[in-house]
Amino acid sequence: MKERLALFVLLGQTAQRAVTGLPDVAPQTSLSIGPAFDLAIVLPGLVKRAEKASEVYKLFFVFENFLRDFVLQALSEADPINWWERVPPDVRDEVDKLEDQEDKKQWMALSSRSKLALTTLPQLLRIIEEKENWKGIFENLVKDKALPQQARVASHIRNTACHMSDVSDEEIDRVKQMMRDWFRIVAP
Repeated sequence: MKERLALFVLLGQTAQRAVTGLPDVAPQTSLSIGPAFDLAIVLPGLVKRAEKASEVYKLFFVFENFLRDFVLQALSEADPINWWERVPPDVRDEVDKLEDQEDKKQWMALSSRSKLALTTLPQLLRIIEEKENWKGIFENLVKDKALPQQARVASHIRNTACHMSDVSDEEIDRVKQMMRDWFRIVAP
């Protein structure tokens, strides 16, 4: 009797995994836009894709914010008062434009952000790789220019995710490997 019950449970679990894996079956987690409107029921395929995309988004959220803190700390230690002057002029100009745009959007509930918070991953890498910064600061910390180059390649995956496109498991694994490589050298 116990064997039949175990087989029944196992078959039920297998069937549940098979059914929930179908694109038109609502995922187990909801995505509500109101008390009576769950997108997981209305658009189950898109919600499943969003759940998968959220993994790569979370990875980049952590890495990019870690990198911002790392860059700020390194630049501040090198020049506590004028650290922003060590940022390449083109990056400073782009950040100034973003600050102007955010000033115009005061009606939105945006939190106040520092200049470095307005930089993108490629801009952060540009700050690190800038000749004077690399030689004077980051070469001693990062040690190998392959790490920023590897992160630059991964930034294409970031753009894919941020433009609401699917990211393959292989590319998610590439992001995880890039982060492991960075954290081996520049430990969080």
